[in-house]
Amino acid sequence: MTSACSVVIPTYNAAGVIGGQLAALARQSYAAPFEVVVADNGSTDRLEQALDPWRARLPLLRRVDASRDRGVSVARNVGIAAASSDRILICDADDVVSDGWVAALMGALDANPFVGGAVETVELSGPSAAWVPVEARSSELPRTWQDRPYPFGGNTGMWREVFDRVGGYDETYPAGAEEIDFAWRAADLGYHAAYVPEALLHYRIRTDLRGVMRQQFNSGRGTATLYAKFRPAEVTPKSWHRRLRHEARLLAGFPWRGGPDARRAWACVLAFESGKLREARTLGVPAP
Repeated sequence: MTSACSVVIPTYNAAGVIGGQLAALARQSYAAPFEVVVADNGSTDRLEQALDPWRARLPLLRRVDASRDRGVSVARNVGIAAASSDRILICDADDVVSDGWVAALMGALDANPFVGGAVETVELSGPSAAWVPVEARSSELPRTWQDRPYPFGGNTGMWREVFDRVGGYDETYPAGAEEIDFAWRAADLGYHAAYVPEALLHYRIRTDLRGVMRQQFNSGRGTATLYAKFRPAEVTPKSWHRRLRHEARLLAGFPWRGGPDARRAWACVLAFESGKLREARTLGVPAP
């Protein structure tokens, strides 16, 4: 059976949640057959058993070994390399795509080599969506330094040509900002990401505070890595005196009179700043 596109799912110990994503892919409105490549980054849970019930509804579902090193970039690279199609869609194991997700991204890929969809954060996350500085539903692709848009890592579509010319995802990144790095390098080659609002992804923010703080810590590490690699001219790192004042203001800003969600949001900002400072120190660069 010929596959119209390949959906790549980088996966690590997601046996308990991947069923929701596979169910969403099984009910897609897209008529042509597509394969689903689960790139297993060395899972130690019962992932294979979690995939078995879906093989009848997703006949082109397969698992590939992506355990040569740990990291989402490794899993994406291995999964894309193993994909049989030249149209690649990427989602994550713990999120859920909308029923028209494949159709929307594939339609956009007819005219654009690199695309990204919309993201909403409330349906799967609940109260924890208020702990991180991410809008409840996106209205455009996110932007960062240099005002360049980038697709969310778990809601991306591309021609294989883009992946090959960019050289894949940089595997030296922690779990954060690697999709920004990829998009910047793609833009330098002329592949500017297009926004596809109909390709909606329901994003799962960790529901426990420790998990959310770990996500934010790694995002801070990724931000420092991105700065160290590109050194964008418009970013002026703070001197150590200004940095100390900045962190002192952050610590002094603890929301004593706020509710539990306000205190958790403050803790997540602190985790992001801590990750940024730690990685900058490791890399020997000023923290952005």
